[in-house]
Amino acid sequence: MELDDQGVHVMMSPVNRHELAIARLRRQLEAQLGPDMLAHGGTPEIDDPATGRLRRPDLVVVPEAALERPGRTYLRPEDVELVAEVVSVPNPENDYENKAADYPAMGIPTYLIIDPRKSTVTVLSDPGSTPEGPRYRRRHDHVFGDQVEAGGYTIDSGAFLPYEDES
Repeated sequence: MELDDQGVHVMMSPVNRHELAIARLRRQLEAQLGPDMLAHGGTPEIDDPATGRLRRPDLVVVPEAALERPGRTYLRPEDVELVAEVVSVPNPENDYENKAADYPAMGIPTYLIIDPRKSTVTVLSDPGSTPEGPRYRRRHDHVFGDQVEAGGYTIDSGAFLPYEDES
């Protein structure tokens, strides 16, 4: 479940290739992270009281200390270095529109979108003010097979598989 300015959203269970993309991304990031950082793909929830938004991304890069806090796994936006989403077939607008507005409003520096429907990877960065409100001011689009730079990390997007009929 997620909360944004549009209301509460109940998420559907992901398909196999969605989960495989997260696992492969996590493996690649972990090989590049320092000893105090984690690529976390469990159930991280980013809670931002300032904006009233609660998001549950597919993967985050955070300091390990962010998970040492007692209580539920609510991350503070200022802890998040990178957030990644793998686009789902039934609701791609959630990743491309809703989250692309929420994450920069939360101040998250880098947003990576893996889209197995189109075999593309999009990197959004440089959150800041725009006439439409807080938005990412830089966008780089890639196709599966490219080496992708995102938040200081290099991702081999050839590791991701396109969706087939997995609905």
